[in-house]
Amino acid sequence: MTGNAKIRHLLTRLSLAIVFIGIGIWEIIQPSYWAMYVPPFVSSIMTADTFLMFHGAALIAIGTAVLLGIYLRFASALAALTMLSIILSVTYYLGFSDIVLRDIAIFVIAVALFFDDSDYARVARFRERGTLKYRNRLQTIE
Repeated sequence: MTGNAKIRHLLTRLSLAIVFIGIGIWEIIQPSYWAMYVPPFVSSIMTADTFLMFHGAALIAIGTAVLLGIYLRFASALAALTMLSIILSVTYYLGFSDIVLRDIAIFVIAVALFFDDSDYARVARFRERGTLKYRNRLQTIE
């Protein structure tokens, strides 16, 4: 992987993680701001504030996984599906708007990250490298 590809990969992960973690925290801290975006059918199951607490926690978990590279392909797929559900819900209940356009851009970033097969700066890669070093050390001792 070239230097530019590494930078591009890290910036893609960082941008997606910032959005998910930032909005997740915001949903937990100030749910009243986000309540208008909660689909009406949710109110038959739970309050908007409760839903936003769970949704915010899920966004933080997805963003953290993307940032750290933990199950990156799975995390980016969850990010893409989350954004797709938001796009469809907001478009259906509130109509097409600049918010939907922004969410489409975030969706595309998540899809791009899903198809990026780089393992650069992922937690699993560092864990594997550590395990390999340990195994090599054991083999030289024997």
